[in-house]
Amino acid sequence: MKTKQFIITITFLISSISSIACSCSGIKIVNAFSNLDFIGIVEFESINRIENSYGAYDSKILFKELFKGNKSEKFILDSQEGSSCGFMPETKSEYLILGYKNEQGIIEISFCSARTPPNDEELLILRKLSENKISTKISTNLHQILKEEIDSLLFGEYKNGFFLYKVNLNSDLTLKEIIPENRMAKNHFNSKVRNELIKKIKYKKAREKLKLKSGKLSSYIILTWSENYENKRIITTTKL
Repeated sequence: MKTKQFIITITFLISSISSIACSCSGIKIVNAFSNLDFIGIVEFESINRIENSYGAYDSKILFKELFKGNKSEKFILDSQEGSSCGFMPETKSEYLILGYKNEQGIIEISFCSARTPPNDEELLILRKLSENKISTKISTNLHQILKEEIDSLLFGEYKNGFFLYKVNLNSDLTLKEIIPENRMAKNHFNSKVRNELIKKIKYKKAREKLKLKSGKLSSYIILTWSENYENKRIITTTKL
């Protein structure tokens, strides 16, 4: 069964004992909100093989929390039988689904589009992005790079929560405009924070020869509190 390569890129790695493993290319949650068709936490109540198909399954789904998409969507499980990415979810267990519609308009679920439920901090970010209804087609062809550690002293003494910013980029992918989106970002936004983000965060094209449309040079920055090797609380970009 065909799955769009944009969301799922399968690579095969040979380990030291010559076994083959499966890995998936990561996709940031903010990119998922912009480009995917369905994001939600679901539970598989039943899974049944579709006759005359190669590893395709129909399933009854219980929706736990919906971030993007509709409960009326049709879903199909691509088990990828026979590959190192073979996948069969457990019933009565919750999964975070990041899904695209296939050519038939059905949301496909596979090894790379189903994750175990996010932690509490990730859920806060998912809910905030859903609340803000992020729909601008931000480019998934841009890679965000943190050049050096951000000065955490600029973000107050409160060591929890996250900071969400929308950014518009110049044609050379430098930051043109930074717009704080959530309460914490707005409460701690000033010229020093702006200059720090411009200095420490940059973007590059996923492929050097890729041509980007100037009207779509937008992205998001999510900063969260983390711990460094000295167990000190620091501000860093999220890998979501």
